[in-house]
Amino acid sequence: MSVIKEMPYQEKLEGIISYTQMVENFAPPLVKRELGEEKLNELQNLWKKGIQQIPDDASDKDKYEIAHRNFMWKWVSANNLMTTNQGEDGTKKYMQAAIEAWKKRYALRGSMFKIMGGLSRKIGFKAVAKRLAYQLQAFSPYVVNELNEKRAVLTVTPCKILTDQNGADFCSMACQNIIPSWLEAQFNVKMNLNRQGANCGVIFEPF
Repeated sequence: MSVIKEMPYQEKLEGIISYTQMVENFAPPLVKRELGEEKLNELQNLWKKGIQQIPDDASDKDKYEIAHRNFMWKWVSANNLMTTNQGEDGTKKYMQAAIEAWKKRYALRGSMFKIMGGLSRKIGFKAVAKRLAYQLQAFSPYVVNELNEKRAVLTVTPCKILTDQNGADFCSMACQNIIPSWLEAQFNVKMNLNRQGANCGVIFEPF
């Protein structure tokens, strides 16, 4: 079993807020471009109604729990709006916008991985896998069962995402489609999931 440092709640909070900002940066322009100003206003009103304010005096853990729910709500409600108005085509457009946003967020790291990969593919993969194994703690706690130059294996029991009321939709879209597509496009890393109820096994391997 590989030992990965546990991410403190303050860092989890910062991480999930940054992912929320990513959604805020790509979803409204997409909705405005595809559906118009009226639907953009609808999205903004949906977000206002569905989010919970984070008290200044709350603990980092409690702030993180609220921020996590807010992130899930913003992501899923924006996708649902696109799907409701454009069907499968709207879902595809949202997915592509999300993948591009993820790639932009990690553009520098992607370039560094390509340089490392040029020197040693195995070293490059292990560096990316180790970073992923740490940073993905912003979404859910898990155990890293294996991490080497060939693969990384994570066990999530239970997955925090799937305990959220919007979790199943997020899992289907982001975990099973968007994140794997992003990892393949930017890092040449394959991601396989084996979901069993609220539990999940995740394997990262180089292509």
